[in-house]
Amino acid sequence: MSEGTAAGPAEPRIDWTQTPLGARQDWPPALSIVYRLMMHSRQPMFIAWGEDLTFLYNEAYAPILGARHPGAMGRPFREVWADIWSDILPLVESALAGHSSWHENLHLVMTRHGYPEDTWYTFSYSPAHDEQGRIAGLFCTCIETTGQVLAESALRENEGRFRALLDAAPAMMWVTDRQGNCTHLNRSWYAFTGQTPATGLGKGWLEAVHAEDRPVTARMFEEAVRNRAPLRIEYRLRHADGRWRFAIDAAEPRLDAAGTYLGHVGSVLDITERREAEERQTLLAREVDHRAKNLLAVVQAAVRLTRAPDVATFSRTLQGRVAALARAQTLLAAESWAAADLRGMLTGELLPFIGESPAQQARATLEGPDVALPAATAQPLAMLVHELATNAIKHGALSLETGRLRVRWTVEADRLRLAWTETGGPAVPGTPQQPGFGTRVLDGTVRRQLGGRILMDWRPTGLACLLEVPLTAQAAEEAGLPWTTPG
Repeated sequence: MSEGTAAGPAEPRIDWTQTPLGARQDWPPALSIVYRLMMHSRQPMFIAWGEDLTFLYNEAYAPILGARHPGAMGRPFREVWADIWSDILPLVESALAGHSSWHENLHLVMTRHGYPEDTWYTFSYSPAHDEQGRIAGLFCTCIETTGQVLAESALRENEGRFRALLDAAPAMMWVTDRQGNCTHLNRSWYAFTGQTPATGLGKGWLEAVHAEDRPVTARMFEEAVRNRAPLRIEYRLRHADGRWRFAIDAAEPRLDAAGTYLGHVGSVLDITERREAEERQTLLAREVDHRAKNLLAVVQAAVRLTRAPDVATFSRTLQGRVAALARAQTLLAAESWAAADLRGMLTGELLPFIGESPAQQARATLEGPDVALPAATAQPLAMLVHELATNAIKHGALSLETGRLRVRWTVEADRLRLAWTETGGPAVPGTPQQPGFGTRVLDGTVRRQLGGRILMDWRPTGLACLLEVPLTAQAAEEAGLPWTTPG
């Protein structure tokens, strides 16, 4: 076609006398009107007129013809589109019979550039009438949608692969549209929550969120969609077994190649174990802080209550008491501060006083069942045993090679009864007229700290000490003992 002017597009450079239509000035008025209308339009159009359905088209239609342009102008319709004639003939016959038709994304395999190619078109065929109202041909407006169809197909294919990938993911995954409606939840979500597509899609997934967490979750989700912004939120999510689990939901906006917002894609992870571990860590830190303060208070009390005639004796006494505390702490730490083994505690406290050789250890006999001392009981009891051993090494049975110590214990009704019996040591003159500092410490430890009873019997053959300590608050209450839990 030649270049157009301001008055309109130029006429094609073609000798119309060589076509079935004849000279241009001899065309029927109806054909001339439709032809001029078509040539001024930017919409792809063509006319097929007369018995041979002579093919006329505008400049916008030329790209559809490909290599057939410009030779297609004025040729019979059947020859122009010979490669697809069998596909479109029923549509042509319908138009020539007086029926208009509309076709959307019709698939046609064309050879317009020397090779077959898949193409798609959206078009209409309408009857074209002459001045007498007879059908003289057909008129078509069309648009090639090949690019759009292929893009949509690729998008569907990519979407299918994307969703297949989501379904294969072990984490819970979800996708929304531009309005924030959930369009896909993967298999992991349904397996975890017990929901189905009927109950989970759209906004239904919120029903699996704890009622107390749902309002803020919905609000933050809507804000992320409105602002096209990332999302990160923690909430409680109902498991299929009915339990509530802590979950973290993180999402990012989903954009196409042009940067257009398509929705959000997100993942949900069960973080219950992590939350519980963090809570345990926090509790442990508080417990360590609490125990450290308590231990410092006990050390301060030991310093305040320690009496000695000189600095060296004071230092040795204080070091012994602090060491007893340390050994009790070690036993408790080995059992995660839940309990301490009584036999292990007794052995640890007596070993520094009697020595490690078999002959030395034979001087002390330990008899009794396995007992797990509560954490609140182990530390004061260790201090008590240390004080008894210190007294025995200074004044009692352990001060002589011939001395012997026997420690026996039993447990009845959650009450520990322990007997400390010394023999073979220096003769005991009798019960002291004035209770010494060590005696007062023992009495205070058993009665005030442990809520128990203690009996000191100063026999001529050696000290015999009997103490009763409740191992539970209920046991102390039943025995009428003033149970207290050391801070």
